[in-house]
Amino acid sequence: MSLVRHRTVSDVMTTRVHVATPSTTFKVLVRLIEENRVSAIPIVDPQGKPVGIVSESDLLLKERRSELELEAGSPLHLWRRRQERAKAEGVVAADLMTSPVVAVGADSTIAQAARVMQERNVRRLVVVDQRGNIAGIVSRSDLLQIFLRTDQDLRSELVQRLVPAVLPTDAGAVHVAVESNVITLSGEVDRRSDVDILGRLAREVDGVVSVVNRMTYRWDDARAQALPI
Repeated sequence: MSLVRHRTVSDVMTTRVHVATPSTTFKVLVRLIEENRVSAIPIVDPQGKPVGIVSESDLLLKERRSELELEAGSPLHLWRRRQERAKAEGVVAADLMTSPVVAVGADSTIAQAARVMQERNVRRLVVVDQRGNIAGIVSRSDLLQIFLRTDQDLRSELVQRLVPAVLPTDAGAVHVAVESNVITLSGEVDRRSDVDILGRLAREVDGVVSVVNRMTYRWDDARAQALPI
């Protein structure tokens, strides 16, 4: 079991999600976005499983119909242009949505969700439960909320949980200071390996911006292991 408890997508996602079906009309989609002040609407099947998503940018292609038609003969970005022209002519969600939807499980860690967002170059992820039904939606700003943890909260996690787990007999020798989510570790412990392990695990704590490791040690066990017998 990991010594660091990582927050999951379920801790930060929006659970009150406004959804639509593949047959929802263009006008209703616009109304859903405007009235609920959201930037995208997940599209679900009758079982509640996400099949796509319609964003503001998908809907705005309707305003560019004439421009996209003029670009029809251009050899550049033909595949993408075909998709955009099809969406510009769309009438219902099935014509407009991006599919398949990019989704993550509610139990995914925030780091895993951030990696999917970056790799897939999307602004939001649909969140699904264990049955594959929609459970929420998570945006980039939701994932960044983890860095709003207070300095005291971070210090408490290190002092009360992490440090005693790594150094059960030497925890009192470690001093933890936190300012603007930057952790500073100081104090003297027995082994160099303990210094390295504690510094690495502190960096993995959710919400930590950086770690300054000023700890010292009495015995360089890493060097001792490297010496020939």
